[in-house]
Amino acid sequence: CENWRILGYGFDGYAAQIRSIPGYYAAGMNLLNSDVRAELFPLERPIYTKVHDETPVRYAEDAKASGSLIANGCRIEGTVENSILGRGVYIAKGAVVRNSLLMQGVTVSEGATVDCAIIDKNSYIAPDRNISGAPTYPIVIEKGSRV
Repeated sequence: CENWRILGYGFDGYAAQIRSIPGYYAAGMNLLNSDVRAELFPLERPIYTKVHDETPVRYAEDAKASGSLIANGCRIEGTVENSILGRGVYIAKGAVVRNSLLMQGVTVSEGATVDCAIIDKNSYIAPDRNISGAPTYPIVIEKGSRV
């Protein structure tokens, strides 16, 4: 240290250390908190990224969604609560997704239930399946899986 000029920058905003699957899950679920989103994505510091033009989210007449972040291109026919859905996710009629992180292109079929899970891209959850973990031990489904 004697040979170098070392400087620091104080930061007192939101930060997350992700060291495990439960840590990843907790950090993802924290994005549902509007105060956390405001700190990470303030209007005065916009984030520029590659645009993926897709249709807006389509909600069926009987669909229910609350407390969730749902990306463009999703089709919701079932129920989504306190979850984050990536682009192009399909939640079939009678399916329920709670407290979960679903990446791009996931399909949750009719009658399936997903709770406290991380489901990677392009995975398929078959009809009437029950995927259930806990906030401290979420279930993880690999990319491209059929369950």
